[in-house]
This record gives sequence, structure tokens and C-alpha cells, in this order.
Amino acid sequence: MPVSVDDPFLLVSFSSTAHPHQHQAVTCTPESKQPKQPQDEEEEENPSSLLVVAIQGEGVQLFNTSDQKCVLSYSTPPGYSFVGPAQTLLKSPQLRHVYVVIARGTDIPAKEEGRVVWLWKDEVSSSSIVTIADANNAMQEDSVKPSSARKTVHKFDRKIHQLFASPLLLNNVLLANTDGSISLATDDLKRVISTDEIHTATTKPSRKEKKNTSTQDQSITMIWATTFNSSESWIPSNILVRNTLVLMTIVESNVGKIIVTLSYVNEERRGFFTFGQVEIEHALGLSGFNFDAKMGHLSFMSAAGQLKVYGFEVSQADHIVMASETLTLPLPGYSVTSNTTASKTAKRTAKNAVGFDPTVQHVDAVALGDNYLAIAGVHRNENKVEQTITIWDVKYGTLQAKHVVPGTFIAENTTCQLVLLPGSVLAMTISTLQSNTIKSEIYLCPFYAEPMSLLGAMGRMAGAAPFLGQKGSLLVQDTHNLATTTHLTPSDVSGVVKAKDVLATGSDLERQLRTAQDAERKALELLSSESNAFTVQEFEGIFFNHVEHQIADATKDVMERYGVDADEAKAAVAHEAEKAAQKDLKKQKQHREQETKSSRKMDIDTEPGVEDVHSAKDGSKSKKKKKAQADKAAGSEKESNKEAKAEKKSKSKAAKSKTDGSSSESSSEDDDDHEDEAIVLSSDEDQDKEVEDEEQEYEIHDEEDTTRAEAYKDALQEWRKIEAEAIIKYKKQRRLLRAGRKQTPLPDLSHHFVTTVVSRSFSRLPNGQPDMSFWPTKVVEYLIENQLVGNSNPGAGQAGIALNLMERGQWSILELALKKLYDIPELDMIMMLKQVIGLNKKKDWMDVKESAVDSIAPSMALSVPDTPHLLNLIMAAPRNEVFMQQALKHLSVEELSVVLGILKDWIDLWDERGGIGHQGQQPAKKQLPGGLPGYGLMVDFTTLIMDVHFPSLILSPHLHPILKAIQSSIQRETHVAHQLEQALRGPLGLFDRKHREIMRRKEASMAGPVGSGNSGAGGAGDKRRRRKWEGGEGIPDYAVEIIHL
Repeated sequence: MPVSVDDPFLLVSFSSTAHPHQHQAVTCTPESKQPKQPQDEEEEENPSSLLVVAIQGEGVQLFNTSDQKCVLSYSTPPGYSFVGPAQTLLKSPQLRHVYVVIARGTDIPAKEEGRVVWLWKDEVSSSSIVTIADANNAMQEDSVKPSSARKTVHKFDRKIHQLFASPLLLNNVLLANTDGSISLATDDLKRVISTDEIHTATTKPSRKEKKNTSTQDQSITMIWATTFNSSESWIPSNILVRNTLVLMTIVESNVGKIIVTLSYVNEERRGFFTFGQVEIEHALGLSGFNFDAKMGHLSFMSAAGQLKVYGFEVSQADHIVMASETLTLPLPGYSVTSNTTASKTAKRTAKNAVGFDPTVQHVDAVALGDNYLAIAGVHRNENKVEQTITIWDVKYGTLQAKHVVPGTFIAENTTCQLVLLPGSVLAMTISTLQSNTIKSEIYLCPFYAEPMSLLGAMGRMAGAAPFLGQKGSLLVQDTHNLATTTHLTPSDVSGVVKAKDVLATGSDLERQLRTAQDAERKALELLSSESNAFTVQEFEGIFFNHVEHQIADATKDVMERYGVDADEAKAAVAHEAEKAAQKDLKKQKQHREQETKSSRKMDIDTEPGVEDVHSAKDGSKSKKKKKAQADKAAGSEKESNKEAKAEKKSKSKAAKSKTDGSSSESSSEDDDDHEDEAIVLSSDEDQDKEVEDEEQEYEIHDEEDTTRAEAYKDALQEWRKIEAEAIIKYKKQRRLLRAGRKQTPLPDLSHHFVTTVVSRSFSRLPNGQPDMSFWPTKVVEYLIENQLVGNSNPGAGQAGIALNLMERGQWSILELALKKLYDIPELDMIMMLKQVIGLNKKKDWMDVKESAVDSIAPSMALSVPDTPHLLNLIMAAPRNEVFMQQALKHLSVEELSVVLGILKDWIDLWDERGGIGHQGQQPAKKQLPGGLPGYGLMVDFTTLIMDVHFPSLILSPHLHPILKAIQSSIQRETHVAHQLEQALRGPLGLFDRKHREIMRRKEASMAGPVGSGNSGAGGAGDKRRRRKWEGGEGIPDYAVEIIHL
């Protein structure tokens, strides 16, 4: 928890008679101290603070907050009232100045009201009077007594709004006047050193007109002022010197603006210098001003009940002070009175008024540092009026802590003031008018605040709803939601968009965001209209209609990402499924045909051996027949070739005889010569003819090759074109199938939408009981099934979804939640187990008594799950062992007997059939065929029960047989495992040693020569010579270390 507030305790209470002119009845302020030096921090380790309390009509008292006792008191005559709190100036350990501004009194003229200052100079010269050291260390009972200092009266020309005294200016005091001017006076109030007027930036006078500026800005009114030290503030040290007193004044003009002016005192020149000025537009009726000097945050409450925070910063270049609005928080429950209207009504009703001055504040605020702001006042919440103190973070706008002060308060008759004391303590003053008496009480409230974080702010958003006017509804989207979203989003991000909207810019992005927000807002208005008495079916119809639209948009985004059309993707998937179905049918048909064919071939009277012999004989006969036919065909081919050759030879002889017929009568020699010449001539002619034929054939072949090459190129181009088209078609088909087979995306529902639906589904009656007349089962199942909701969703309340389901008796949905939800607390699981055990016992008892069976609700009797089934779900659910141990402590002895009996039966089942068919499962997730948990889960859960309930188990004799049975089963399983390990150590030892050697070498080679010094001698990266004491695998058997002295 980032912030925690302790219960306030009462410091002191006062009671006085009301006067018509009284302001805040009691005001407080801490006494200022000198800025600490480094050497002072060691001397004063536990300093206490003094609280200066100004009581109207009584005087001024100093309280030590460490022991809650009054140290000193300065009394005033009755009938006097003060302007603002009293101020003290500790000039030295022996001298203290006390200042109060008198607003009205019995002997003070009307024209001097607010212009008179009383001063006490308390000189601590003897040890009998309590010093600051005495007040800080040890107070005695007789040390509380009135101060003997005498007061002095001083009058000023201007009406004083507030007086400031600071240890940074030991010789001066500051006066903030109601007309907007500031004055610097001496510490004894005898002389005013300088007075400066505050002007707006548009009406700042020139040097020539500076003398006549006293009556220039009569419409300016001082409404608030404060001082702070420039050290450790928002002002850089290179712009303003450290330990400089800065005075911030806020004046209100008649043009609807407030002017914030920062001035600092220059003691050397004895005057004020303006550091910066900022104008802020505002409405009338501002109150509860506060300024965080460290962070530079100015906060105030408007008359409309809005907390506004402005951040101040100074430019490093030109030293110009700028302010920008950082947060607007609607707080309509607080009662804020307009100062301007109240002051006007006060003038008209001052004669007859009894009680408070209307200008006092009913709500006050104080900065706590680290972006925290405390607000105190009367708050109306659902017709309840409470005096509350709340702590807000002004960075994200969330409520961090709240405390209600007991008592009865009326907003119009109650005022409040907050003061921050050292040591993280708040001083809260509450003044209440009761008839003619004002009762004032001062409370001290310690608090603790850690630095603010984003997670801490998000965890506190739900608690801020009542203070923001949301009245418990999570549907109101007002200024707070917008401001919180803005602060939770980085400065360079306009909003949360989908993946497709990231590329959109300008008007397109705004249009897309507006469309999505309008659709969700429209659905929320229909779902959250509790005044409309629509049925569960209508609620489910509206919800699923919105979900379908979201799913359609998400599916469209997926299709656009893949670059395909949704209808085409569906058609491709359907076509692929149809092809797969046809293929399966074809396979089934072929399988049936093969079966029928084999069945037909089967002969009852023929043995397989005989059938094989017959088939072999038939095969040999057919082979012989085919061989004979082939031989016959080959012989006919040979004969035809011989006949062709003989015919050719006869033709050649006939040609020769014709050519030689004319010279038959010549001699044989001439015949031979003529025959040789004819043969030569015929051979030359044949060669020429063959050459010509070859050339013609070459040309023909060349043309054919060219034509064939061109045809091949054309075919190749056509083939490449077909291939490219086929690849494109394949890729498109694959893209269509990938997009179509992709799992349907979940709807894009915002956290606000889911929380609203859950809060409406788990609605309750005014008496706190669940509203079973409105129970949208399908909606809850859908959210849990798709894991769109967590158990700790704010809409289900602090109990969570699981316990709400159990309260409504929705056990089937609860079983689904145990499987899907991963944030169910362990204590909730054990509470479910206890409830199921009790219901099953009751059902069994009612089953024994047959007369009472009809009295059981059938739905309840049937819907309650069995205890083993629920225990199985709880054991398989994610859990933390430490939290489960703490949760198991809530089980009684009777419930332990049931749980241990179930575990014993499961362990016995694992002994019988636990190791069958689980080779591919993880050891922690092994389950029996019946869905029982793994053996490891059972042993672990049994161990948790033994650790937590060991004394109870020892003192319960009826549980000893179950424990002995579990012990024997586990010992038997351990013995079997030990025997198996011993039996497998020998055969598997060689493989294990080889595996370790391979892994060692792999690590050595990856580490290199530098990192392999301790890897052994046989590694690839270790080039050292193996020592005598190292084994073959590089693991040292023993080591020797030699030390040279």
C-alpha cells in the first residue's frame, strides 16, 4: 500500500461562546526553526515540533507534539478575534517573538480592525522557565504556566490579510495586505521598511506613474498568501540563491482572474523583488489553497467542487515563470463556499448573524510531498455527511487513503484546517457550531507515504469512485476518467489504438478512435441501464451482438494483414476440406475393394500351399509359351534378311553382264581391263552422290535443329509462364488457407467494458444477497472460457468471481473457472473444498433418510460436484506453496479425513496402473486414464497437509490407519525406484559417462582456451597435459596443492 493513515488521536479541545465577528475558532501553525546545518543533524537526532495554537477569545498556546502537552500560553482578553494563525519567531534560544493580528475587539475602532498587531517578546533568562530544549526532551508537570512576557500593540495603515515570520529573516516580518500590497517591517514592528503594490501584467504602471499607484487597483483583493524557502524547491539554484525567502501572493481581480505573484526579499537593498507573475482564469469561489514548494504544484478547490492543480516552472533562458493545468478532479461531495458571494452576504447579515464568518473555509488542503495532497472537510456521500480526511495523488488523480472522523457534522456549521508537522504528522482542527457554542478539536494524524507508482495508482482507481460523484457505478465517463487516462498514457501517445490504426494519422485516426469509442459507449449504455427491466436474453443478445461486431472487425484486420478476402479464404478452406473428405472416401473405397477382392480369392477347400503350387505351375507354363513365340519371331526375321541379301547379289550380277555383252568376243585380258575401269567409274559416281546426299541431309538436319531449338525456347517460356502462374496460385491458395484456418480472434474489449459487464452480471439485492433473478450464464461462461476476465476483476467485488459463483451455486461454471482462471487465491480454493465436502456430507445424510430426500432441491443436489473431482481441479490449478500451506490450516479434522482418504485411494490406483501409457507426458502432469492427478502432485499435496496438520494428525487416532496405508504405499514406491536405479546403474553407466564426456568437450570448445581451464584435460579447448590424478573423462579423482613459503 503506497499510503497508510493511522487513526487520529485528540491533542486538545476547546469550547467558547460564539461571536458575530469570529473567524476560524482555532487556527494552528508549526513553529518555524532555523535551517539545519550539516553539523546540527548529528546533535539533534529526534527533534520534536512545537504547534502554535491561536484560540479566538482566549489567546495563544504552544503545544509540544512529542508528549502532547502545553508548553507556554499567551492570554488575551475575551471578545477579541484574530486574523489567520499566530506566528512565532525564534530569534535565539533565549528569545521568542509571538505575533497575532487582531481582527476585531471590544475596544478597537472599526477603522482599525485588521490593522492592529500584538507582539509578545518572551525572554527565557532563568532556568525556571521552560526552554526549547526542555520542551523537546523532558517536560515536568509544573512547567506549564502562562508566559510573563508583556505584549505591545502596533498599528499599521493598511488592513492586514496575514503576517509571516521566518527564521530566514530574523530582523524582519512580512505583511500581506488585503488590498494586494506587501510590506516589509522590522521584527519589533516599529517601522515599515518598504511597501510594494501588486499589479496585473496588463495594468502595470510606468515609472512616472509609480507615485500614484496607491489608489490604482482598488478592485484587487488578496485571497491567499504563503512563504517558502528556495532551497530544495522547484526553483533551480542557478536562478535564485539558496535559503531565500519567497513570498507567494494570490489576488483576485474583477475581470475573473487570479494573479499569482512570486516575490523575494533582498536584505541588502531592503525591499521586494518580483520573481514572476502568472494569471489564471477561474470562476468565483476559490478556497483550500495550497502550494507544494518542492514539486511546484498550486492546488485549490473551486465553488463547483473541482480540485484544480497547476504546475509551475521557470524558463532557464529568460527566467519567466509559467503555469499549466495538470489535473482537474471533480469532488462534488465537498461543501465549498464562495468567498466573494459569502463576503457580500456577510455585509448584509452581519448585524443578526451568529456563528462563523462566511469567509472561513469548510475544506482545507495541504501538500505532503511526493505528489500527495491531503484534503479535509465535510463530505456528502449517498446522503451521508462525514468529516473525512483523504490523501490523493495529484499525478494520476487517484484516492490513496481515507479516514472518517467519528461524530455528527453539518457542512454549514463546520470548518476545518490542516497543517503538516515534521515527522509525517497531520494536525487537523475541526470547529463545530452547536447552538451558541463553538466546539473546537485538534487531532494529530500520523501517516506513511511511499513514492507514487503507476501500479499503485491503478490499484486505487475503484476506491475513488464515491468521491468523484460516480456513486459506485463504473460507467460514468466524466472529467476524472479523461484526466486519469491522459496521465496514465505517455505524453506522446494520443490513445490506445488497434494494430491497423497505428498507420492512420490526423482526421483518420480521430475518426477511427471516435467510431470505436461510440460503439462501445452505445453498448455500455444498453448493458448498464439498470432502470430498464430487460430480461437476461436481451442482455445476452446485446452483449453477443457487440462481441460479434468486435470479432468481425478483428477478423477483417487479420484478412487485411494477409492481403486476402474473407469469403475467398472461407471458400478455400471449404474446398480443401472437401478435397480431403473425397480423398478419405476414395481411400476407404479402395480399402473396401481390396478387402472384397481378397475375400473372393479365398477358397475354403484349397489350402494356401496347394494354391501357391498351382499358381507357380501356371506361371511357368505361360513363361515357356512366351519364350517359344519370341524364338519363332527371331527365326523368321533371320530368314527374311538372308533372302534380301541374295536378291541384292543377283541384281548386281545381272547389271554387270549387260554392260559387258558388246565385248564378249575379245580376249580375256581386255575383258579384265574394261571390267576394272567400269568398277572405278561406278565407285566415283557413287561417292559423289553420297556426298551430295550427306550435304542435303546435313542441311535438312540443321533446319530441323533450328526449328527444334526455337520450339524448345517457346516451350520453355511457356513452361516458365505456367510455372510462375502456378507458384502465384499456390502462394495465394496457401495464404488463403493460412488466413482461413487461423483461429478466430478474440474480441477487442476494453477493461472498462469487461468490468461493467461483470458488475452487471454479479448484481446484488439491496439486502446484500445475490440477485438470482438476473443471471446471464452465457455471458459469464464466454468471458471465463476465453480468459477475457480475471478472478479479481473489480466488477465482482472484493470476493472475486470464484466465490461469487460458489455463492450462486454455479458449480459447472466454477469448474470452468478453476481450469481457465489463473489468479484464484489459494484460500478461496480451500473454501470451495470445504463447501463441497459439507454439501456432499449433507446429501449423503439425506440419502440415508429416505423421507427427507424430496426436500433437497434437485438442481442443487445434482449440480454439486464430487469431492474427488473438485480436489483434482484444485490440485491441478496454479498455486503458491506458501499460500496453500496457510490456506490448508482452515481444514478441520473431519475434512482432513475426507481429503486423506481420497489421496489414499488415488495412490492405490497409481500402484495398480500408474505407469501404463504415459511415456510422452511430463512427470508433473501425468494423469491416469480417468483424469486423476499425477503421482508427484499427490505426494506434494499430501506433504503440505502433513506439514501443516502434523499435530492434529498425531492427536487423531481414527486417521492413523489412512496415514499408515499412505506411508506403506509411498515406501513401496520408493523401494521400487531404488531397486530400478541400482539395476540400471551398470548398463546405463557407460552411456552416462559418454554423455558427460561429450557435454564437457562441447562446453570446453564453446568456452575456448580462456574459459576451459577447469574443464579437464581432455577438452578441445584445454591444451594442458593431463595430470596423473585426473581420470580419462577429465574429472579429478583427487587434487594436490603445493604452497611455496
